[in-house]
Formats: sequence, structure tokens, C-alpha cells
Amino acid sequence: TMSQQPTDGPLDPEKQELSIAVTAAENFEQEVEEVGKVPPPDGGYGWVIVVASFLVNMCVDGVIYTFPATLIPHWTKMFGAETSASNTVSLLTGFYYLSGPLASSLVAVLGVRSVCLAGGILTASAFVACSTLHEAWQYYILFGFVGGIGFGCMYLPSIVVLSAYFEKKRSFATGIAVCGSGIGTMVFSRLNIIVMGLLNDNASHFLIYMAGIVLFGAICSLFFRKLKPSEQQVTKVAKMVREYEGKPDEPSQRLLEDVRADLEELNRPGHQPDAFYVNTLDKKIAEAAHAEHVIHASENHTVKHVTKKNKFAQFKDEMCSVIDKDLLYSPSFLTFAFSGTLAVMSFLVPFVYISDLMPSEIYTVDDRSLPLLCIGAFNIAFRIICGFISDHPKMSALQVSNVVIILAGISIAAMPFSSALWQYILLCVPFSAGVACFAALRSVICVELVGVKKLGNAFGILMVFMGFGAVSGPAIAGQIKAAAGNLNLAFYIMGAVFSFSAIMTLRLAQMKAWEEARKAKKGRGTEMRVMANH
Repeated sequence: TMSQQPTDGPLDPEKQELSIAVTAAENFEQEVEEVGKVPPPDGGYGWVIVVASFLVNMCVDGVIYTFPATLIPHWTKMFGAETSASNTVSLLTGFYYLSGPLASSLVAVLGVRSVCLAGGILTASAFVACSTLHEAWQYYILFGFVGGIGFGCMYLPSIVVLSAYFEKKRSFATGIAVCGSGIGTMVFSRLNIIVMGLLNDNASHFLIYMAGIVLFGAICSLFFRKLKPSEQQVTKVAKMVREYEGKPDEPSQRLLEDVRADLEELNRPGHQPDAFYVNTLDKKIAEAAHAEHVIHASENHTVKHVTKKNKFAQFKDEMCSVIDKDLLYSPSFLTFAFSGTLAVMSFLVPFVYISDLMPSEIYTVDDRSLPLLCIGAFNIAFRIICGFISDHPKMSALQVSNVVIILAGISIAAMPFSSALWQYILLCVPFSAGVACFAALRSVICVELVGVKKLGNAFGILMVFMGFGAVSGPAIAGQIKAAAGNLNLAFYIMGAVFSFSAIMTLRLAQMKAWEEARKAKKGRGTEMRVMANH
């Protein structure tokens, strides 16, 4: 028998050769991606994308956050119970979040424009169909389930598309786009009252007006366009492949087509692991977190291209990739995810019920729409402030978010004690700050917690957890109102829940450190056992 090469000695020539070949293959993959990546223009047509994304956000969130105040009183009469009306609202907001992983997988397979457009058509169709129906269960299915999924398919592409067009100015571009949410809340909280008056309080006709807003958002998505590699990039990469394979002849048409498919996959919105991250990434982190290579080079100088799968197989793979066992077994990540469930469950309640909380015998319809308008305006201001906070190296996004959300929870609980319009508006300031921090800093905290590489998967899981909160929040508040006879108790409970969602993550950094230490200890133990066995 041959004597074994000692493991700690020098590599034999064969192994050395293999090591050099592996390094060469990795370097080749890296070079191909550097040549084939379309650099984000950080401007130009990107600003058209920003405006389109802003308008999609305005239509989606504008409708979601303002329609309950207008429609719940009408639905209560039609269904004969307020709980049925609040359940319809809960289902729409719930499936808006729950559809996150579905929308993400569809974007990967069909592209941002197709998914956003289809989502808009789906929701608008559901709203139009509801205008002819009168049963609560029909509204649950069409308005809640179908409408919610359609909204989710509009929102997610409008955020993902920005990551392809912006890198240095991504915080700024995303900041402008998500301000559509606040502007939408401001505009529609007033416009809905005017339109409902013009329609003589006809809720069925109001649904057709809502469908029109959604369709306008869908039409805006036609401006979304994916970045395509130039012919020069395709030819250059094809020549690099030929060179690596040691074939001096010119690239064939087949090879050019294969390379074009590779580079389209490389430049697909959402292919980047940081597609959901609004902040400009540190260059080193971005490189370390790079998504899997699309062109695979082997050490024996052959090149494997992107395998063409049918759309269904591709969709199935994307859906499965969301389920990340490492994240689902991480106590710190699950704590963060569950805090999201509680936050969404509680902060939706003022959006849905604040106008109902204000006594109708004291305040006019216009007065009662004013807090929502103010929430929209304050939300914009606080989102911009959050952008500066998340870019500041010495600020902890988690602790800023926690403090602001605790104060926001107290403001929700204090709302029933208001006895004048200015008091309601004043309490909307900390509340809006809490909602803005939750929305704007969540992806920043997520990167600190799980790293950029897992951000796409983490975001999908977080959206599902938030979806459970959205499904239950307004419905629970509706049940409490039915049992107590007024909304005061619902606001006290939801205020406490919102504050608790932040309190439970105060020690998240320490929990994460404990988890890492435990993992490292486990790794060392495994290493020792392996060495002992040898």
C-alpha cells in the first residue's frame, strides 16, 4: 500500500495543480460577472422608474390605509355586523403582506413589469366584481383574498426594480418612492369623502372608483423596464468563455445565445441579494454577499451556462428557496419576526378606526378625516429622517426604532382620552414616527441581524409573519368594539401591543451574540470530535 501524504505537509504536485485550476475557475466566474453586470445608472431612466414606483406606492397604500374609514360604516349596514366589515379589511391587509414570498417568486420568473401589471388588473377586477355583490363571504374571497394578493404583487416589484437602477443613490431613490405611501394616505383621505359625496353615498360605485385608482397604478408599472446587457458585453463574455475553454475560434451563435441568457439572469431585478436593502451597501459587504454565480466554470476548463427550466419548475424552486431552515431555527430572527406580527397587528388599528373613535356628534366628516391626512404628512417627514438615521454609522437602527415604537404605542393608548381635534392630531405625530421607523428601518435591522446574503429569504419570512398580524389586527379590534360597545379598550390594548413589539427586541443584539457564541462552541466541538476520530 502507498504511504499516505501527511495532511499538514506540502501539497503533492497533483493537488497543487488542482488548487490552481479551482482558483482560476473562481477568478474566471468573477471576471465574467464584472464584465456582464450592467452598472446601475444611478439616474437617467432610473428617475422615470422612481416616479412610476412612487405612483404605484401611492395607489396601493393610499387605498389600503384610507378606504376602511369610508367603507366600514356602509358595509356594517350591508352585512348586518361590524365584525364582518372589519374582517374584510383584515383579509385585504393580511394577504397584502402574506403574498410577499409569492410575489417575490413570480418576479423572479416573470419579471417586475408583468407581475405588477397582473396584480393591478387582479385587484381592480376583484373590486369591480364586489360592486355587484352583497354577502360578507363573497367580500372575504374577492375583496380580501384576491384583492390582497393583487396588491402584494403590485407593491413588491415597485421596490425590487429600484435596486437594479440605483446603487450609490439607492437610499434617496427608495426614500422618494416609498413617500408615495404617505402622499397617497394624505390625498385619498380627503378625496374619498368628496367622491363618496358625489356618488350620493353609493358604496358599490365607490368600489369602481377604487378599481380606477388601482388600474392607474398598474398602468404606471408599464414604465418598469429591466436593464439589458449590451451586445458588446455579450460578445466580450462569449470570447472570454472561448478563451477559458482553450478554443481560439470565434464564438458561435449558440454560444452567444447561451451567454445572453446568462447575463439576463445576472441582471434580473431581485437576483442581487441586496434587492430589498434600501441603503447603499459597503462595497466589501456587497462583494462578500454576491449572489451565486450564473456561469459555472469547472477546474478542467469547461463552462456550464444557466439551465433553462420551464416557468413552473423555476417558480417552484423560487418558492422553496424562501424557506430557510437556518433562519427558522434562529431564536433572534424569530423574535424579530414575531415582533413584526405584533407591530402590524396594532398599528393598522388607528388607520382603520381613528375616524370612528372621534364622536360623530362633535366632529364633522371633514374633521374626522384630518388625523389620517396628518398621519400621511408626518409619515413622509419621518421616513426622510429615518433615511438619515440608517445612513449614520454611529446610530443603532434597532434602538432608535425601539424607542420610537414604544412612544408610538403610548400615543395609540392615549387617543381615546382626546377631547379636542388638536389633541388627536398631536398624538398622530409619535404614532406616525413609529410607523415610519417600522417601515423604513426594518430592512436595515434585518441586515444587521442576518447579513445581506440572506436578506431576500428573511424578507419573505418577515412578510408572512407581518401578514398574520395584519389578518388579525383590525378583526380583533372589531371584536373588542362589539363586546365593549366602544373602541376605547381596543386602542388601549393595541397601544400596549405596539409598545411590547419593541420591548421584546430591546435585547436582540445580546441574543444574537449568545446565538453566535453557541454556534461557534458547537462548531469547535464538532472539529474536536473529527480530529479525535482521525
